[in-house]
Order: sequence, then structure tokens, then C-alpha cells
Amino acid sequence: MEGKEALRLLPWPVTLIGTCHEGRHNLMTASWVMQVSFRPPLVMVALAPERYTYEILTRNGEFAISILAADQMEIANFCGTHSGREVDKVKALGLKTKAATQIQVPLLEDCVANLECCLVSLHPAGDHVICVGEVVEGSVELKEASPLILLNWQPGVICR
Repeated sequence: MEGKEALRLLPWPVTLIGTCHEGRHNLMTASWVMQVSFRPPLVMVALAPERYTYEILTRNGEFAISILAADQMEIANFCGTHSGREVDKVKALGLKTKAATQIQVPLLEDCVANLECCLVSLHPAGDHVICVGEVVEGSVELKEASPLILLNWQPGVICR
């Protein structure tokens, strides 16, 4: 179907969705992420309901979005191919974290930017659920870095 080929030409940001449960920080790679409102500032991420991240996010009601830099594809691949149920991804990758200011989910220090989000609604959509969160705080970590994107399932860069 040509529609599938056309969909592959839609660029996606490469992000990590951070959640936290009983002191354990979990990360999941997600590219179906976008802003949906200015007032209030809302973002959405599409998650498969069987994912560990979805389970924690819906239990705790908060999450962080970390926008990865162009040179962080290995982090995205690792976090997208290992389940947080079995692997402490932060420890396995040796990622540096810091406390968030508005939520209980730790933030990544070495990424382009972090968004602290509180869940406001869930919307079933095919085999995923659209999770809408209000951005309650944000921070730019690497001001000069270009964000990592996927285009036609290949890593790319947005030039700044």
C-alpha cells in the first residue's frame, strides 16, 4: 500500500519517555510524540497498552519526555529493544539523571531538552493509546545540540 510508504516520510522526533515506580526510573523510546495545545501546554505520546511504561504512567499519572540529540541513536535503540520490567536501562547505559522540579520522575542530564508532564487524558487509538499530558515544566539541557529524528525509519537530524 502506497499509504505506508507515504507515512514513512513523516518525520518523527526520537524521545525517551521517563516514568518512575517505587524509586525505579524507567525509560522507553518513543517517536509518536507531539505538541497538541499552547494553552494549556499539552503534548501527546502514543503508547501500546502492553508496555511497562504505559503501566507505570497510568498508575502514577506523570512522565518526562527527553528529546534525544542527533548522536544518541544507540541510547534510543537500547531503550527501544529492552523492557524496563527486566533491565534497569539508566544503570545499564550509565545515564546521568537529575531531580525534576514538578514531578517525581528523574530527568536526563545529557539530552537536548526535558519536559515534565502530568497525565490529563487517555484516548484509545487502534493498537495504541494516546496519552495527553500537561507540560508543567521544561528545561533545555544541550543548547547547541540538534534533535534526533527518524525519517523513513532511518536516523536523521534537524539542522539548527
